[in-house]
Amino acid sequence: MPKEPLVVVRLSEREEEHQGQPSNQDVGFPALSGVLVRFSDRGKGSAIMSAAAADGAAGSVADEQSSSAAPAANGAVSAPSANHHHQHQQHDRLISAADVPQDVAPTVAEYVRSYSQLEALIDAHPTQFTAAVLLPILIRLLAVVVDAIFGPLVEVPIPQLTQSVSIIVAATRRLFMLTRGGDWARWRPHLEMLYLLQGNRPLVLGDDNFGIFGSRAAFIGETEAVRQWKMLSWGVTVAVRGQGRQLMNGNGILDRQNGRSVPPLMASASPVFPHVPFDPADPPTELSAFDALGLTCPNYTSMAGRVLFSWLFGGDHIRRIKSWCSDSPASAAFQRVCELLSAPPSDAAQWGAGVFDKKRPCSDREGHRRLMVLGIETMGDGHMAVIELIQLEFIRQSPRYVVIWTTESAPHDKTCTVVMRVLGDHLGGKVWREENEEKEHRRATANTRRCTIM
Repeated sequence: MPKEPLVVVRLSEREEEHQGQPSNQDVGFPALSGVLVRFSDRGKGSAIMSAAAADGAAGSVADEQSSSAAPAANGAVSAPSANHHHQHQQHDRLISAADVPQDVAPTVAEYVRSYSQLEALIDAHPTQFTAAVLLPILIRLLAVVVDAIFGPLVEVPIPQLTQSVSIIVAATRRLFMLTRGGDWARWRPHLEMLYLLQGNRPLVLGDDNFGIFGSRAAFIGETEAVRQWKMLSWGVTVAVRGQGRQLMNGNGILDRQNGRSVPPLMASASPVFPHVPFDPADPPTELSAFDALGLTCPNYTSMAGRVLFSWLFGGDHIRRIKSWCSDSPASAAFQRVCELLSAPPSDAAQWGAGVFDKKRPCSDREGHRRLMVLGIETMGDGHMAVIELIQLEFIRQSPRYVVIWTTESAPHDKTCTVVMRVLGDHLGGKVWREENEEKEHRRATANTRRCTIM
């Protein structure tokens, strides 16, 4: 009897809302028997390399992924690298998912690189993918996709269900929401903070996290950063007077000092951050409910990051070890703080930092606070350091502050190295030795007055 086709779950079922959504992240697999699967992320335009073309590329997926050659608009793909191009140009042949022989389609599917590639194969060969065939493929793909997007900071367990079709439905939902969810990289610093908040345990995303949206339309229709944060933060609790409370309740976020509030999303760039381009996927937020004078963050991720940090230091998950102050605008250290505060957040990314800003605009007072979160990639050994830059504006004086936070134990050698690299030797040295310029400035002013009187 012929194999019974899988008709209960249709991975290729697409809605108009999906058009124009960010493509999923490519995931590399080892070559299989000389066949290197290389689909594009465009459903019907997907293509793979023939076995002959991939012979020289077996086991070299890393080389292929680092190639500067990009897929053509019609979904065609080039050879793995320029070095191999001439060598294999006689047998290079690009084929679509429909050209894969039916009898080997399930085998090829075991080594596809992304959810959309699997969709393309199932679209082309639906009769080959029974529940028994598809289930292990989905389980394997889900594990690789989660690792590629989040690394060890997030776990997505396989649903513990009795019916294989139910597991397929749940795994498919997870893959769809992860691969069509947008740019998850913006949440890397937040995931590291959540790791610390949860007692050095990875975030576990279960059925409730993936069930927070009732439909695909609701999922696609939500602002990208908001829908991602809802998925990641659902079920996260923080300690309030010894009692656990939900960090998020719907769109409301619980700030340690100011309680729960729903941050309104701005429809255009914030005038408070004129040099930050407007990103509709991660728009500015106004936190007037958090503060009588009003607070503005340049994007939603900054708001979430600052709230998480408030719970980190409030719960003694990270310790304040150094602080420095200057009210001497002429000093080089003071000017260096100004430079770091005005630098685009993308500059800080070069230092391995997540940057979270907030400003408090007012007619007679304006403040700017910037958190620079330096996590595992910079600190190593599961540690985190945070450099807080503070600009306080008053009528008569304009001090600048630097505060250093870390999870590292004394003598804080790694934290010191990171601080020097980010702040520079001059400012970093003053901060590390806590050589405040406030007293020097006042003493110099007092000496000047004394000389004038004499």
